Amino acid sequence: MRFVNLFRDLKLFIISLYKSKYIISQLVKRDFQNKYLGSFVGFLWVFIQPAVYISVLWFVLAFGLKTGNLGSADTPYHLWLIAGLIPWLFMSELLSAGTNSIIEYSYLIKKVVFRASIIPLIKILTSLIIQLFFVVLLALIFIVSKINPTLYWLQVFYYLFSAVALLLGSLWLSSSLAVFIKDVSQVVNVIVQVLFWATPILWYYKTLPESIKPLYFYNPLFYIIQGYRDSFLSQAWFWEHPHETIFFWSFTLVIFIIGANVFRKLNPHFADAL
Repeated sequence: MRFVNLFRDLKLFIISLYKSKYIISQLVKRDFQNKYLGSFVGFLWVFIQPAVYISVLWFVLAFGLKTGNLGSADTPYHLWLIAGLIPWLFMSELLSAGTNSIIEYSYLIKKVVFRASIIPLIKILTSLIIQLFFVVLLALIFIVSKINPTLYWLQVFYYLFSAVALLLGSLWLSSSLAVFIKDVSQVVNVIVQVLFWATPILWYYKTLPESIKPLYFYNPLFYIIQGYRDSFLSQAWFWEHPHETIFFWSFTLVIFIIGANVFRKLNPHFADAL
């Protein structure tokens, strides 16, 4: 019965997305403008902040700490690093900012008849626009580095879809809980910091002991990060890793179901709590 209700709600959610496409586009535009275009430098901040962050990390690790042995032996470390950092910045920023999305858009919930489940999606779409810019930038960096484009590069859109599916369920869960438990956003920020160092982003997972190495393939964030690297560097299709792919989508489905159910149960109480 629960699964029937879930699929019914999912169907209604998809229908509401279509009916609210204009409102969603306007809210995404407004969210994007509030985030970037209101400052003096404006849209350039989309590139400046991540570019400086990536450059500093690359310089410190590649030159200051002499970590030249990280990454593939056939790939320059800076390319390997950038290919992993770009999806990480997309996911980590969304997990942190999206957790407070219901609170941020409380005026819609309190004053307007509005489907609250759309709000986390607005945050995802805003960040997705920026991520697409960086995917193009990543492709240009590889081309300038004399790495020719291949069909594998198109696979990055599969991993983008995978990230959106995982993040939507995660944000339904965290954003709904954050309305009632103020510590949730702080807990998410701590988890993101731990995941940054625990996930093989700056370091090569093959340096791990054989007994621990398989565990990292069951990290859903690493699945996407490694997917970017497989697309641009290793030239491997996602179906060449069937066990990791099956686990990722099983995990994502569980998070999606939990997030949707928690959001649906807490949704009627949002207006009172806000």
